[in-house]
Amino acid sequence: MSAFEGLPEQPRAQRLLEAALAAPAHAYLLSGPAGAGKRRYADRFAAALLDCPPHRIETRTHPDLFVLEPEGQGILIEGARRLRRDLHLRPFEAHRRVYLILDAHLLRDESANALLKSLEDPPEYGVLVLVSDHAERMLPTIRSRLQAIEFRRYPTAVLEAATGDPLAARAALGDLARATSLATDPAAAGRRRLYLELAEGVSTDSTFDPSRAGALIMEASNQRAKAESELVAGERDARLESVDDPKDEKALRKRYEDRAKREARRAEWDELRLAVDTIALWYHDMLAAALGAGEAVVNADTAGGLAAATSRGGAGHAARALDTVGDVRRSLELNVHPVLAIEALFHRLAELRESTPQGV
Repeated sequence: MSAFEGLPEQPRAQRLLEAALAAPAHAYLLSGPAGAGKRRYADRFAAALLDCPPHRIETRTHPDLFVLEPEGQGILIEGARRLRRDLHLRPFEAHRRVYLILDAHLLRDESANALLKSLEDPPEYGVLVLVSDHAERMLPTIRSRLQAIEFRRYPTAVLEAATGDPLAARAALGDLARATSLATDPAAAGRRRLYLELAEGVSTDSTFDPSRAGALIMEASNQRAKAESELVAGERDARLESVDDPKDEKALRKRYEDRAKREARRAEWDELRLAVDTIALWYHDMLAAALGAGEAVVNADTAGGLAAATSRGGAGHAARALDTVGDVRRSLELNVHPVLAIEALFHRLAELRESTPQGV
């Protein structure tokens, strides 16, 4: 049975990872668009390398697994130094130690340089697995020392087969995590509707309040962060039921507390990006409708509001709005304050609506 059994298929990446298990190199880079399944494949790869059940990797409880991920919007040098110190530890349980580095493109320059030293002289028992949505942002000197495993965006048909939900599959635009969330989580589907309603409002309503819209999105991102934190807390409580030693309990609580903070922070930023992407899709659909390309409309459930927005603003408005949303989306990757970025987005879209003659 394949180590990747049950995961949505990434045929080329899976073949390369299965071949790697026969004779592992010292470092790999799993790269490709967000939602392409890289983290899930990285977890399974780590589990196979350590010859353990996947849940021990997913819950970060294997003693020979070291995970390095962003704190805020970057991976700090302290984390890279901890990894370098850990490289001197021999395996506790398995024959290897695996070092999983998530969002590797967020390595700051000093962190990347510290990691480079680890890549130049790794121990024979260590395997580093880096995961990145934006490998092009990483230092060439680091990328040159990694075995590249490229992932591709999932076709809509694959997402529909995985979720059974055609609307979620189209709205996710190749992102497996988004498709699954939209198809199975009523709260996620509700947030999507909210973002589309805000996009429609700023496109058509002269009384639209940009500040309130920004606050609603920040509240939604906070709710998502809280939900992720509660999931980690539930895992923690289940684990604590089998822990009797007070010292072990204290260490476990601290580990889960740190993890909850990381997961909440990541969920908050993911939701902000999702909100902006959903608003961009509204204008994409508006542009498609204005050009008579109804088959290209992604959010088929918004046809009524889309018709009104298209008749008011037309293709020119939609194209200019897409440029505006794109600017803000890129700013979210540059450590811009999210409250300011989101509120500015709605102010700019409202100004664009007012400056666009009806039907243009």
